[in-house]
Amino acid sequence: MKKLILFLIAPGFMALIAGCGSTGGTAGASMEIADGVEYGETDYQLIAEANNALGMKLLNDLSDREDGNIFVSPTSLYMALAMVYNGADGVTKEEIAKVLEAEGLTAEEMNKANASLIAKLGSNSDAIELNIANSIWAKDSYRFLESFRESSQDYFNAEVEMIDVTDTASADAINEWVREETNDRIDEMVESPLPGDLAAILLNAIYFNGTWQYTFIEELTEEQPFYPADGSTAEVPLMVLEEELAYMETDQFQAVALPYGEGEMNMHVFLPAEDSSLGEFKSSLENENWSAWMTNFESRKGLVKLPKFELEYEVNLNETLQDFGMETAFDTVDLSKMFEESSGLFISEVKQKSFVNVSEEGTEAAAATSVAVLETSGSAEPPFELIVNRPFFFTITDDETGVILFMGLIENPS
Repeated sequence: MKKLILFLIAPGFMALIAGCGSTGGTAGASMEIADGVEYGETDYQLIAEANNALGMKLLNDLSDREDGNIFVSPTSLYMALAMVYNGADGVTKEEIAKVLEAEGLTAEEMNKANASLIAKLGSNSDAIELNIANSIWAKDSYRFLESFRESSQDYFNAEVEMIDVTDTASADAINEWVREETNDRIDEMVESPLPGDLAAILLNAIYFNGTWQYTFIEELTEEQPFYPADGSTAEVPLMVLEEELAYMETDQFQAVALPYGEGEMNMHVFLPAEDSSLGEFKSSLENENWSAWMTNFESRKGLVKLPKFELEYEVNLNETLQDFGMETAFDTVDLSKMFEESSGLFISEVKQKSFVNVSEEGTEAAAATSVAVLETSGSAEPPFELIVNRPFFFTITDDETGVILFMGLIENPS
């Protein structure tokens, strides 16, 4: 099924950049930016292409590292790292800017672009539910800079909470927040209890539920052969749709746009030609080609057979982000624009969990991205073991003077 999942990544780029969504339903917070927060209506254009480029790089990197299905949210990752960028300075800020293709953007410009994106995606639609939520949880011994707290709340709609990391209720509260914002589709984002040296965790959650504009007829869904790249054959339920749709075809692939609602969002499905491969298609997946492809779709009557499936996916992105340019943040991170005192910190883990269900009625998808920041002093060295089961030397000393009162070599204590 690896072939299928890549086809479904691409629509996420366009859906989250060009679509409209409802803030209703069971997923949580409003996506309305507070009155008085200044940003331009089109500021999201500063990060739209960079968001897509990050997703394409991410997909290529992960598929090179592992076999099997992959499903990620570039927007969830981008927004989580943007919140870190908002509180970063020095080398950390430079490295995150490289990953986000935001060189030259100030933190204020990045904040305004994200606010603009959230507002743009927050338009109402009866057939599409989209929720984007952010939160920041910090150890209660730290103090946020007021400028960081205000910008996080204003531009990212972020909930900012101080927690006792030794209390198991703190981990429960974080997991409950993720469950609520993803309509129970993402579970157990953090383990309980939280690490005692946890300084902060920054979270983004995205939930999408869209009804097809043209629903697949459930009675026509039937088990049919699917041919993975390894030469095997699998039986999968293929859904059937015959409709006039946006379609394009090249020597390398066929592609179709399957609209949600009234066409505010689309799933773009790309099928490599029989004499091509998913690997060849992946090598051509870049922003310049993507932009060109999006202009070449034309309305055409046709038949689509699409697998019906459900997938859960989880990935640690530390190595990937280091390869992308965040080379030092996993050793030492400069968050001097976030905390009053921020020395001795490092990013311990960037993790994303995702879910997607594609059925005759539509598509439900969710993702959550966490950035965990730990204290260096708490994890610099692992616990030691000293098992005295062979000859040893010992002393008895006076602490104040340093004088050795006794010393001995023990060959056999029995």
